[in-house]
Amino acid sequence: MNTLADSTTQMKRILAYSGVVGLTVVMVAVLAASKPEPITRDVIKKEYEVEPGGTLALDLDRGDVEVESTNENAVKIELERRARADDPDEEARILESAHRYEFNKEDNDVSIRSRVEERRGQLRWRRGQQIKIRLTVRVPEEYDVSFKTGAGNITVMEVSGEITGRTGAGNILLEDIVGEVDVKSGAGNVEVSGDLEELDVATGAGNLSVYAKADEMNIMAGTGNVTVEILGQPRGESNFRTGAGNVSVSIPEDVRLEVNGTASLGTVTCEFPIETSKKLLSNSFSGEINGGGEASITLVAGVGNVSLLRR
Repeated sequence: MNTLADSTTQMKRILAYSGVVGLTVVMVAVLAASKPEPITRDVIKKEYEVEPGGTLALDLDRGDVEVESTNENAVKIELERRARADDPDEEARILESAHRYEFNKEDNDVSIRSRVEERRGQLRWRRGQQIKIRLTVRVPEEYDVSFKTGAGNITVMEVSGEITGRTGAGNILLEDIVGEVDVKSGAGNVEVSGDLEELDVATGAGNLSVYAKADEMNIMAGTGNVTVEILGQPRGESNFRTGAGNVSVSIPEDVRLEVNGTASLGTVTCEFPIETSKKLLSNSFSGEINGGGEASITLVAGVGNVSLLRR
């Protein structure tokens, strides 16, 4: 006859065995998940001889882009593609059938087009399959850059010229730019630095950061913080706005400006001797710095704080 002690001992053994089985299943699952999947990579290279002053035009539906200057009179292209599937043969088929690209040169301009095809029927995407695109381009230092992408991060560095572009979703980094900038991201952060004539930057959702000298700036965020450090004397009208987020602008002490700042639902801070007005919901400041002049800046936050700071 089984005693209560015997039953208890048997139950402990069952629980211990179940624990071992459960642990084994978990370990197998972890090992299976950590098993590296095949990846096939190829790089397509192309080089064109050009003179400074041309334009690089980019049109991609997806993928990251990096553009950097070179001291050569050439446009150098590297298009990297990575495919992932269950086996190398399937990855090769993905690279062959699922991606299309075009490189063209007309006069002194170079254009690049890239598309990942939608797969249907027997060629439809299966779970775990994917393709990634990365485009790297070297251009002469004096060269315009125009881009249009559906999704992906954009980086342009040390280029003198006109930088224009749109991305549906992705971050934009423009570093050490000389010239004019007009860029927009539907959703993503934007960072800009350089010596500029005009600067127009917008994002639907994301943070905007600027560290630059510019005659005029228009920095707009639907949702996100706007942080700007102005390095010299502006020449025209500049606007810094966000619908929801904080606006912070730092300026040199010796600039001559008319300034206006408003926080509809938030606080205002001004480190210059300018009168501040407080109402039930909104706060604001308005006045002249160092006697004012032809240049002016306007800071507006719908829901958030506004700060005008000394550099």
